[in-house]
Amino acid sequence: MTAKTKDETGLANLRKPFEHNQISKLPKETRKQIDERKANSSASVNCKVCGGWHHKNAVHLDYVGHAALTDRLLDTDIEWSWKPLALTAEGLPAFDRNNGLWIELTVCGVTRIGYGAADGKTGGDAVKEIIGDALRNAGMRFGARAFARSRSAFFLLRRVVRGSSFERYGARAFFAIRFE
Repeated sequence: MTAKTKDETGLANLRKPFEHNQISKLPKETRKQIDERKANSSASVNCKVCGGWHHKNAVHLDYVGHAALTDRLLDTDIEWSWKPLALTAEGLPAFDRNNGLWIELTVCGVTRIGYGAADGKTGGDAVKEIIGDALRNAGMRFGARAFARSRSAFFLLRRVVRGSSFERYGARAFFAIRFE
């Protein structure tokens, strides 16, 4: 039995690819698709890919959820932790003016900053989404591939999501992102 080197354990573990069963599908609609779905319910589908209800032409992105990332963090460092960068007078995490949360994520004694938001959402589920988003964001600073990292995929997504004509990009928008 050989001893593991530092490169095979610790922070290097965060950079390992996630298993396919740990990767979920996140639907992304353009502003035009959202408006069309709200105006015309026949433009919506109960999606067989992600299980959500969204525009029939929404793009699906691969992403790693809070539970899978937490599992990876625990496999890497059983004592990992996070804390908000700011607290309210009551000692609760302080959200910024955009209702986002800045955090410090510490893994194997190394700390990275991350930011989470749940645009337009409120309530307890929004808080959980914000924390999960902040953990994924900070985890990416350690090399955890929680979202698409490809420049070309990011460029295409940015063009599609920012409201450029979906039809202009056609089937190219339906790309599969692999965690390398």
